[in-house]
Amino acid sequence: MKRLLFIFVLLLAGVNATTQAQDIPTPQSIIFETDMGNDIDDAMALDILYKNMDANRINLLGISVHKNNPHAAEFIDIMNNWYGHKRIPIGVNTAAVTDMGAMDYCTEVCAMNDKDGMALFNRSKKPKFEEAVEMYRRILSAQDDKSVVIVTVGFSTTMAALLKSQADNYSAMSGKELVERKVKYFSIMAGEFDNQDHREFNIEQDIEAAKYFFENSPVPFVVTPFKLGTQVLYPAKSIVEDFEWGVKHPFIEAYKRYKNMPYDCCTFDVIATYYACYPETENLTLSEEGEVEIYDGGKTRFTPKKGGRFRILTANEEQCSKIREYFISTLTTKPRSLR
Repeated sequence: MKRLLFIFVLLLAGVNATTQAQDIPTPQSIIFETDMGNDIDDAMALDILYKNMDANRINLLGISVHKNNPHAAEFIDIMNNWYGHKRIPIGVNTAAVTDMGAMDYCTEVCAMNDKDGMALFNRSKKPKFEEAVEMYRRILSAQDDKSVVIVTVGFSTTMAALLKSQADNYSAMSGKELVERKVKYFSIMAGEFDNQDHREFNIEQDIEAAKYFFENSPVPFVVTPFKLGTQVLYPAKSIVEDFEWGVKHPFIEAYKRYKNMPYDCCTFDVIATYYACYPETENLTLSEEGEVEIYDGGKTRFTPKKGGRFRILTANEEQCSKIREYFISTLTTKPRSLR
């Protein structure tokens, strides 16, 4: 009898363990596409990704940068090291169409030294930056079907190149076929749909790539428009008061160098990242399905259409307040590397 009872207890424990395992969601696989250095919200979005990686909510498979400034990739390597995720690969698009070699916060943070004249922030000893499209193809080919979300918060340069890519050592599929097979959707910051005269920066900087990307993507888009990013401002007060941790913070140093302090920051890219981490959130509202047209030098128009690939994010005042609260709570939490 005791033996039967012991076996029953073991079976019950096994059922409970299985049930608990089923309750734990599988981390969402994400690749982050950025023009790091053009706006500070790219760095803020990367912080959100690291924190959700720490919480085992996502798996950040790679980071791709398409700003034509060598310090952009170096800054991302600094961030990877500081947050304790130095193994995340970094891809660089060396064919960026814009001349972005001017000084920016990436350049300034990379040049920071300590009191002894040594580099203030650690880098990888031998950083290896892959060619961006090759990195995408390598990573995507190894993933489960329809498992990856690509968060793209800059120009469409690399995304268009990925779709145009051909079979290689990693996959016999074309880029378009590979994306269709492996990618669930794109969470993209681009366009403006309320102000019809507005040519949004990410679209305008590489219009031909944006047109190709929007017209040829085989998977859906969830779009964070310009207006939404202006509705949720990260407060400078938090930057000044909430990060006195006794160590220098590369994101905070970048924030202080992007504009003259104090300034509240628009969160365009952070919202696109937030949605990818929390697609079930009630703090954002999805439009009906439709298609997006790029016209007249970079303007964007959304037309509702059943079965369309595009849905636009909006938020009311209460939702914006809750998103802002999440950003403040998350960014001011120490990363796992400092605990």
